[in-house]
Amino acid sequence: MLQDTSLIGLVPQDLRGRIVIDGGVVRVSKELQGKPSLDSFVSLAQRHGVGEITWHKPDEFDAKFRAVAQFTDGAKSNVQAYAVRLLRDAYERGASDIHITNYGAYGAIQMRRLGLLSDYGQLAAGDSPKLIRAIYETMTDAADSSFSQTERQDGRIVHRKFLPAEVHSVRVHTEPLECAQAEDGNGTFMALRLLYDSTKATGTLEERVTALGYTATDASRLRFLTQRTGLTIISGPTGHGKSTLLKHVMESMAHENPERNHMSVEDPPEYPLMGTKQIMVNTNGNSAVDPTERGRAYMNAIAGCMRSDPDVLMIGEIRYPEAAGAAIDAALTGHGVWATLHANNGFGIIRRMVSLLNAADYVNPLEYLCDHNVLAGLIYQRLVPQLCPECKIPLQEAQKGKHALPRAVEDRVLRVLYDPTGVHVRGDGCEHCRQLGITGQRVAAEVIQTDPTLLSHLRRDDFAKAESYWRHDLKGRSYVAHAVELIGAGLVDPHLAELRLGVPLDFDKMLHEGAAA
Repeated sequence: MLQDTSLIGLVPQDLRGRIVIDGGVVRVSKELQGKPSLDSFVSLAQRHGVGEITWHKPDEFDAKFRAVAQFTDGAKSNVQAYAVRLLRDAYERGASDIHITNYGAYGAIQMRRLGLLSDYGQLAAGDSPKLIRAIYETMTDAADSSFSQTERQDGRIVHRKFLPAEVHSVRVHTEPLECAQAEDGNGTFMALRLLYDSTKATGTLEERVTALGYTATDASRLRFLTQRTGLTIISGPTGHGKSTLLKHVMESMAHENPERNHMSVEDPPEYPLMGTKQIMVNTNGNSAVDPTERGRAYMNAIAGCMRSDPDVLMIGEIRYPEAAGAAIDAALTGHGVWATLHANNGFGIIRRMVSLLNAADYVNPLEYLCDHNVLAGLIYQRLVPQLCPECKIPLQEAQKGKHALPRAVEDRVLRVLYDPTGVHVRGDGCEHCRQLGITGQRVAAEVIQTDPTLLSHLRRDDFAKAESYWRHDLKGRSYVAHAVELIGAGLVDPHLAELRLGVPLDFDKMLHEGAAA
């Protein structure tokens, strides 16, 4: 909830802290009734397009709006109170991320809900840097606790007094921006990732992953991967559920096999993992630490785990060459190893690992990685918004009105689906979906189990044969094909799916036609 930036500086001093301008509504604490300065300000607000006045009992105003109203007073404690309310608002809206951008002349806040960004409001010129600085310096555990507008910085909000009950922690990252509208040319982008505490999730591995949207076939493949040794790598873009899947895998294994020692190496730990000993890498999430030093710290933490008699090891993310090499060494010693990595599809994981291993001075990375004793599986996933079953619209009806798909998207739908009669698109929203038109997110995934034949193609750097063998002989299905199935079943809007997939719906067809040519 934000004040109208054009009016913030015009609130009379004797009204400060007891009045909020919120989306065309003047919200006022009742003890101000009769004040001449209030009448004058309301008249001014109406000339700015604010037409409604809502009165609140003083205790109600204190509970809901005081932190917002006091934000422009400048005290760090008041700005921090606003930040706490911002986190609570994000939680109540079901947001996964908050974006705060200081453009110099003004600030903007956006929230990501169910994978989609939407505007939350604007801040006055002087308020956005105050908010960013207060969050970083007074609320995070960052080692370099002094905020710098010209440096990239990381931290976490972990203190319970700042967090809603169901949020385990908030990951904080800042980036310096070049802003022509700022006096000094500098601005800041701050991303806040809310990590929800989902430790209450229960059930078998199959129950957990099918709830995420995995098919029964892919759930069976995941089950097989938990039963063997070797390295399984999960990939996907930021914000597409890699850590959530990894959490469910580790917790289900620990629950079903309490006699085994499950350990993790994370920098820093994102979620509490029931039944898993979570080892912290000693960099405190500090982005100022030299990458070589961070990589060495990660490698030392993995080595420490290997001396701690583990059965299953989880590596939060393979970011450094040293971690890539350590993951292979751990798999070679007969352990089950699970990790995440950034890549653009399942087989792209191999390319990314080769790049890291080259940087770690491996002479022939494919020989080391594509060994049946090392590489067990490759998983790639993206999250796509799930349509509200109450207000979604059949494609045939949407074609006639404002909900019509862009022509190019519609053409691609008809190209990839022989029968599009089940396709639906996003509606206007309703009470069931909080007016969003979508009710959640589903996984579109590919799960690749390795076998000697697949690995032999990969060792020879013949990715075309490897993928062909996987698709035809092993009945593999790409994440794009999975998304097309969801569209055909009327669960996902084609246009929203393309936005989240990062490729067109006919991507697989184009690849196959190109290969055939």
